[in-house]
Amino acid sequence: MAWYFILLIVLGCIALLAVLYLIVAIVVASGTLKAATKPVAHTLDEARAFQTEYENMDYYDYDNVWRKQSFEVDGVQGKLRGEVIFNDSAATGPAKVAVICHGHTWNRINSLKYARIFYTKGYNVVIYDHAYFGMSDGKFTSLGFYERKDLSSVLDYTRSIFGKDAFLVLHGESMGAVIVLCELSLRNDIDAVIADCAFSNTFKYYRQLCYRITHLPGFPIIDISNIIAKHKYGYDFAAVNPIDDVKNSDVPICFIHGANDRFIRPSHSEDMYRVANNPLSELHLIQNAGHARSYHADRQAYEKILEDFLEKTEHLIH
Repeated sequence: MAWYFILLIVLGCIALLAVLYLIVAIVVASGTLKAATKPVAHTLDEARAFQTEYENMDYYDYDNVWRKQSFEVDGVQGKLRGEVIFNDSAATGPAKVAVICHGHTWNRINSLKYARIFYTKGYNVVIYDHAYFGMSDGKFTSLGFYERKDLSSVLDYTRSIFGKDAFLVLHGESMGAVIVLCELSLRNDIDAVIADCAFSNTFKYYRQLCYRITHLPGFPIIDISNIIAKHKYGYDFAAVNPIDDVKNSDVPICFIHGANDRFIRPSHSEDMYRVANNPLSELHLIQNAGHARSYHADRQAYEKILEDFLEKTEHLIH
């Protein structure tokens, strides 16, 4: 075979590989930022129906007992909508408030299982829909890049209701955990954080996920995805690295992660725990739990972890 035919074949293979990488990169970027398929819980009603059927959720207190107030605040992509759950049985003195951030594809309904834990501990609770999910405005999600600014707006509103002396705790699951950790770079009025299955570094997470799903190396696919995300959405993967925010914070953090999580590996939480500065910080790996399933794998253990961490931080900080 003539050398130029060999060259054409080689160049053709390179071109096909480049096209394949580009297609995968576009799919990765689109699937992450736009939820390529319809989100599991696109509406509040769908989330409620799903959790009632598959997770045995009980909404009696939410429907009949808790005093709620709807709110909306300005976010990066428009209005953010949520609810304040007032705890009328809470003790007098400075209020205790938990702001809960849901994960990717979900909405505020997914936060109610955690709201119940906080409520029984005397906390007022704030739940809301991140941009693009639930009832909030937005055309895409950015896994923390813009959402941390949105959360700051929600926290401003929260402080306006409960005061600057309120004991403020953030709880996040998956994407929500990334958001609450990134929030540490924006504010100094957060008293404690509970981060359930967060990733530590965007590029590390995407490259691991890319290889798991496609069996192709993360480089250069994720780098191409980042170029697409920056060009189309103004979202830079390099700007969302919770581990850096943990390093630069002295807020006590409770890291929780499913030991069997294959979507975001437990090593992400382990790495962040190692660089956490506050001696009150904790790490809990929940056995037999997959991604965002720690609560479901062992509800009693999960509730005990939160209760002990809250009592410790409340006692030593106030």
